[in-house]
Amino acid sequence: MLLPPGNLSTIEDFLENDAFRTWVLEKRTEDQLVWQQWLAEHPEKFDLYEQAVAVFLTLHGKEMSLTDQQINVKTQQILDQLPDTYTPVKPLISWQWGRWVAAASILSVLIWWQLDKPTIQSLAGIGTERQATPTGEWKVVKNKANRSMTVLLPEQSSVLLSANSQIRFRMGPTHDLREVYLQGEGFFEVAKNPAKPFLVYTNRLTTRVTGTSFQIRSFANESDAFVKVKTGNVTVTPVNAPGSSQKEVRLAVNQQLNLNAKTDKVETRATQPLETGSSAIISQPFKFDFTPVPDVLTQLEAAYHMPIVYDRKLLKNCTFTGQLNDVPFLEKIRLICQTIESSFDVVNNQVIIESAGCN
Repeated sequence: MLLPPGNLSTIEDFLENDAFRTWVLEKRTEDQLVWQQWLAEHPEKFDLYEQAVAVFLTLHGKEMSLTDQQINVKTQQILDQLPDTYTPVKPLISWQWGRWVAAASILSVLIWWQLDKPTIQSLAGIGTERQATPTGEWKVVKNKANRSMTVLLPEQSSVLLSANSQIRFRMGPTHDLREVYLQGEGFFEVAKNPAKPFLVYTNRLTTRVTGTSFQIRSFANESDAFVKVKTGNVTVTPVNAPGSSQKEVRLAVNQQLNLNAKTDKVETRATQPLETGSSAIISQPFKFDFTPVPDVLTQLEAAYHMPIVYDRKLLKNCTFTGQLNDVPFLEKIRLICQTIESSFDVVNNQVIIESAGCN
């Protein structure tokens, strides 16, 4: 199934779309990922999508007997959960709109929750940020600079986000999945946690890991997308893989998956280290042998574009030996500080190291 068109701008557009009607009526597993990817590309249309689902279910006889009082109470509960700046999507012209769409919205949530909890949970976070639900709160980071930037995730993973790219992730730590929505390119170093898989959604690929490092590139205006593995193993699901939108491909160290959106061709191959550009970090081993700590920090600062503030004179006699290839950015800093009996903090997007130095 191809991604739905991006020009679905009204409820009528959704109702006239065959893919949308099939998804809501049948809820086929193979369609779920497709709509996740579409909503990841168009998060501003999530509220419109929800209203379209509510209307469609109502038009197809998914009704529930609700009194006016019940409708008012439920509607107020929904409104209380929305931020003050929330602007509802303009409704269809109908004198009964307010009453039956409120009932339909409530009913659609109940139907989806009762029939398929994982589906509604995974889709519910794709829309705009909801300030009233802290555990499901989403944060959007856009890199408008002309170089990569490091984004620190709440569960200790890190992303080196390329220029003209953005990610969206939950701020709360209580979810069963660690989910990130990427538009563009990023190098991910994932904190190891087998109990909570880490998923990266793009417009063409979904990547699943538990703890590893890899690079993803998937710009909407480019026909080619790829996933490149530095450490560990990853599972990649191309959205429009030939024969099945759920065809998984497992990649190991130094392997790469390429996807051409025009032909839906998927291929895997061994990777070659890159020397320039934002992907250069994927070829850096971060292996040190009695290396002066200032030199280590200089390399990390250059690779991650994250300022590291410390007293160079105090640390000039400190050395570090170790392999930092498969841990996120802050874990690298923690291991170095642990070795030299120092402490660190992150303030205003920079790392500050406090140390008494080394003899």
